[in-house]
Amino acid sequence: MWEADHVQAPVLVDVEGTALRPWITWFVDCATNAIMGVAVTPGSPSRESVLTTLRAAVVREKPFGPQGGLPERVRVDRGKDFLSRTVTAAFNALDVTVEDLPACTPHLKGTVEGLNRAVESMFLAALPGYVRQPRPGRRRARPKDEVLLGFEDFTARLLD
Repeated sequence: MWEADHVQAPVLVDVEGTALRPWITWFVDCATNAIMGVAVTPGSPSRESVLTTLRAAVVREKPFGPQGGLPERVRVDRGKDFLSRTVTAAFNALDVTVEDLPACTPHLKGTVEGLNRAVESMFLAALPGYVRQPRPGRRRARPKDEVLLGFEDFTARLLD
């Protein structure tokens, strides 16, 4: 069984001169905790990002894999992109059951939620532009001279 999620990274990156928080879409295998597929988008996630992530999760050839294949079930939490007609048709064609969990129940997707927390604390918190740093007093939200990572550089680092 896999769990799926979109998470907005708490990091600002430079996307063509604009500071944006990218979105990460991933599928995680509950038995092995392996990240089966991932897609990073500079804007809001969509069915395209879900389908891109699904392709990365299923294909075993390079540059994907070696993990991959088809799960019996995928758990999602009412995400409209995961439940769109196009994505539902793709899951049906692959004979994968989608388990639509109740909204606001992250504890029912513990594997992917644990991944979200681990990636934030172990990777994202060390990057320039991290937005959840404690800022005591009346300090600026970000230092003036802070140089943000470009979107491509951020994506490459995350995928590594």
